Formats: sequence, C-alpha cells, structure tokens
Amino acid sequence: MLYAFTWAARVNKMEKRKIKLEIYEGDPFGSTCCGPGPQITSLEAAEKFRQMLTQRNETVEKLSKEFREVVEIERTIVTPKRWDYPDYVRKLDHEDKPLPYIFINGEAVLTGKFPTYEEFVALLKSRL
Repeated sequence: MLYAFTWAARVNKMEKRKIKLEIYEGDPFGSTCCGPGPQITSLEAAEKFRQMLTQRNETVEKLSKEFREVVEIERTIVTPKRWDYPDYVRKLDHEDKPLPYIFINGEAVLTGKFPTYEEFVALLKSRL
C-alpha cells in the first residue's frame, strides 16, 4: 500500500512540474554586449521599432495566459553588467551567438530570432 501511495505522489508531482521557457534579449534601448542601441533616424523607423516591441510583449502575454498551468516564462535583458546568467546562456554568449536566446528547460531551441506566437506554441506543444 505504501508503494502505491509513493508512486501516485511521484506521478502527481511530475504532472505539476511546469515547462520553463526562458527568453534572453538584448537591451532594445541602449548599448549592450550585443552592439549599439537602435539607430532610429525617422518617425517611420521609430514606429516600426515600437510595433516590434509591442508585438513581442503581446506574444509573451498571450503565451502566459494560454499556458499558465503548464509553462513558467522568464524574460531577461542580457547586459554585460550582469555575470550570473546560467551556464547555458553564457555558453551561447561566449560563442557569439546572436540574441535573442530562447530556451526550454535549459535547452537552446532558437537563437537570433524572436519567434512568432505560432512558433512559440509549436515549440511548447512538442514538449507537453
């Protein structure tokens, strides 16, 4: 009887474990390890930049709502002033991989491109 209870507790604990989605991005407004900030030279460029940032925020918010029971999302700005990133983030940085870095459970799944909502969903659903 004790064995059955222990096994059931383990299964229940595994079911509650969330997938960890980590997004590491460069600073969109300033100079960072990843080069100078945006070179906005016109109102059109400023609007395009604003739309890109808004779309990224909306994508993360939508993911947070839709997958709140099964996914934990962390979004971090990479800066040379901080040195306490996980080893897997520092490894990509030392390899000069372009930001953003997208990790699922510590595994790099995409670098150099911020996924669309649909791409994020496909990455997450393949791990559910």
